[in-house]
Amino acid sequence: MSSLEVIQGTYAAFGEGDMEKLASLFADDWVGTVPDHMPNGRVYHGASDFIQNFLAKLTEVWPDFGLEPIGFYESGDTVFMHGKITAGGKTTETIHMCVAKDGKAVSWQPFDDTHSLISAAS
Repeated sequence: MSSLEVIQGTYAAFGEGDMEKLASLFADDWVGTVPDHMPNGRVYHGASDFIQNFLAKLTEVWPDFGLEPIGFYESGDTVFMHGKITAGGKTTETIHMCVAKDGKAVSWQPFDDTHSLISAAS
């Protein structure tokens, strides 16, 4: 599976609410970085940490949270997802930088409109 296919698979699994499938696409040493100033911002290690301590809490912070990929762009092992986020009645665009190696996602870093997301947080 190419890096692009792996990362597209992670977003598809998230969109379907299939956390088991999402976890299966993460490498054991996966790392995700959410900016410290964001709700639940910190570095996450592994699928369980990320799913339980970040994704499961998204709707506590933004009850109407939605993420819609617009496009995926691949450069070697790095894949950028351009997407639309809905939160707190606001819609913004985002870029997420993801890396996949050997058929597994190994890292994720969002470049969100943090001002809009923080102001929309419950």
